[in-house]
Amino acid sequence: MKSRVLLFALLPSVALAQPAPAPTPTPPDQPQNPPAADSPQWLPGVVDVTAAETAVPGKLTLTMARAVEIAQKTQPSLRQSRASVEAAQGRVDSARVAEHPTVSLAGTVSASSDPRGPCDITMPNGPVCGGFFSGSYGTQVGASASWKIYDFGLTAANVHAAEANADAAVSGVAVTSLDVRRDVEIAYLEALARKRLTVVAEATVKSEDAHLDQAKRFVAAQAKDPIEVAQAQSRDSNAKSALAQAQSNEAVALANLRAAIGWIDPSRAPAVDPNWPTAATDQPPDLGTLVQTARKFRPEIAQLDKEIYAADASVTAAHAERRPVLSANGAVAWSPGEDNWSPQPAWQASLSLSWALFDGGRSHADVRVANANLISAQAQRDALLVSLTSALESSRAQIVANRANVDASTEAVTAAQAQLKLAEARYAQGLGSQIELADAQTAVTTASGNLISAEWQLADAWATLRRAIGQQTAP
Repeated sequence: MKSRVLLFALLPSVALAQPAPAPTPTPPDQPQNPPAADSPQWLPGVVDVTAAETAVPGKLTLTMARAVEIAQKTQPSLRQSRASVEAAQGRVDSARVAEHPTVSLAGTVSASSDPRGPCDITMPNGPVCGGFFSGSYGTQVGASASWKIYDFGLTAANVHAAEANADAAVSGVAVTSLDVRRDVEIAYLEALARKRLTVVAEATVKSEDAHLDQAKRFVAAQAKDPIEVAQAQSRDSNAKSALAQAQSNEAVALANLRAAIGWIDPSRAPAVDPNWPTAATDQPPDLGTLVQTARKFRPEIAQLDKEIYAADASVTAAHAERRPVLSANGAVAWSPGEDNWSPQPAWQASLSLSWALFDGGRSHADVRVANANLISAQAQRDALLVSLTSALESSRAQIVANRANVDASTEAVTAAQAQLKLAEARYAQGLGSQIELADAQTAVTTASGNLISAEWQLADAWATLRRAIGQQTAP
């Protein structure tokens, strides 16, 4: 009876600690970004809450949408892709040079010896005419112009190929933008999951600290065997080790997020909003709708279509290399001499038609290369269409499975928390054991981690689906 009185005397000082349940994602009360005019409306997006950015020195707390927005401005791969568009436009201008006349201006001043120069009659041995040291000087100023009037489709085909390649480069920017968005979203979701796992580890340490303190009180009151203190200390140390590993994983994930964003400034570090981005509440559309949407929005398809058109134009240009070329040429020159500075300028003009009857097989080789490039571009597009349906079907199946996993994991967390409360109450009353308490605590930690992993996988699956259909902006 005395032992029972001691137990009840200890109850007010015993903390029944338990890890905090994973918070339910709550959409921030902020307006969403307006969707693009041709953007699919049914895919879940993220709310861009710029107010979540903090002014803590060295830290910038970002929402996922804000992280993507920054990456679209700072990621070097996007700058490189945009530079390739500028280079492609330059190649279009270069291809058009053949359509325009060219004009050049040249001037020369010359000096040379003249053996036929004037004779020196004052020489004792007779007149000496010209010689090595007898100089002759001349000048000339001239201008010339040439114009390829018609080359029977060669220039036009080269221009069309260059323009198609430039359009493909523009689509390439969209492809890179999608890849950057996907990489940032995946990195952000991992950093967020690691942060939430760290919170679970911290709650577990706090709970194990309380259990250790509780065990020490019971042993001090001679109500429990001293081995329970050793058991509680072991679990407490393991929980702290797990917390250190969780914190390390979180730091690595944030470093990966920095790289995905393309953040160069080392003085600022990214941090993630502790809440999950706005989750999808509906099931994804059927596979047919997904495929139809992807074929409309995937920039890779437009890029390959342009590359096919460019390859076809290159085939036409290769055939046109053997066709005639009609061109016009004109020149004017003025050549004053050392004793005559007023001669009349001379001019000439010509119209020529040239035809390379045999070029040693060069045009035939160019045709083979162009045909091979055309076949390759067509095969790449067909391969994309073949893999597209499979990728969409896989992403859709992952969303369905992960949503069911989230529901089941949520129920498991609720049950594990209830079990821990009962185990702690039983232990506080002297009815339970450290083994029962340890099992209940492990169940809560495991269930909480499983729920976070399920939510993480679900968010990843939606990010993968957005990339698969080519969604540029979140609705």
